Amino acid sequence: MISIRKINPMARAIGTMGAVAALVGGITFAALQSNTVALSSNTLSSATAALQIGSNSESYSDTAVAGMTATLVPGVPSSPFTFYLKNNGQSDMNITAHVPTDVSSSTIPASDITLSLDCGGGPVSFTLDAWHAGSAAIPGNPLTASNTWTCTETATLASSYSGGGGESVTPFDVQFVGNQ
Repeated sequence: MISIRKINPMARAIGTMGAVAALVGGITFAALQSNTVALSSNTLSSATAALQIGSNSESYSDTAVAGMTATLVPGVPSSPFTFYLKNNGQSDMNITAHVPTDVSSSTIPASDITLSLDCGGGPVSFTLDAWHAGSAAIPGNPLTASNTWTCTETATLASSYSGGGGESVTPFDVQFVGNQ
């Protein structure tokens, strides 16, 4: 093998410049032979979550509708009260329910009233004090985008309740929350 030191300095310089020229020419050729592609006109927006409630299947509210009124007989469920939950948004929502009203000062104990909600996936039932203490997922989740559930609410007074009649429960709300 020949040592680089033994090669004429002029020949070494010409060889180095030739190697650099070949490298630059190769890169330029590769750049001229490639093309560029792009994802153009990207448009991003956020989906809306819009849970609505209705007392009939034609009219909905973003806030509230009137709930049930019932006279309870111990051990006998009330007549079902029908209402509707509508996902007027663009993404599916998991629905939970909660009773934010503290009904512990009612003349009928909250532990003697069972409230049952059914939106087609099967009933979820708890006493009013349990509904107040926490929330529950509504069976049948998720409520898919642009769809409506037909729901019923029933209340049952414990069969062991022995009030004299005329007692009542403080009016309360049932709140429904839709989470994406």
